[in-house]
Amino acid sequence: MYFVEQQFGDVYVLAIKGKLTDSPETDELHARIESFLHRQIKKIVIDLKHVNLLASAGIGALMHCFTTVRNAGGELKFAGMTGKVRSVFDITRLNGILPVYDTVSAAVHSYADSY
Repeated sequence: MYFVEQQFGDVYVLAIKGKLTDSPETDELHARIESFLHRQIKKIVIDLKHVNLLASAGIGALMHCFTTVRNAGGELKFAGMTGKVRSVFDITRLNGILPVYDTVSAAVHSYADSY
């Protein structure tokens, strides 16, 4: 698994590629989110387009990241889910709890719509 960071104005996108199943993947995700917050980055999108497996530990990690960002006064959105990951979000009804967008572009642009 690896991560790619991109910046679109004041919105940062963290693309995850590979599996999000257990440590060390979930630990690395937490560290990346904490790094954003330490740099005062409060508008974040996690791109899940290239995540091919999401296990319960990965779901917990995403929820933990969402709560951490929100508690720090930021906003975290999720985008680009396909296949099995989309099914996991549908079955667990995370898409009713977490802000989910079909594309990274839609998630990034939603920040402008909130002001």
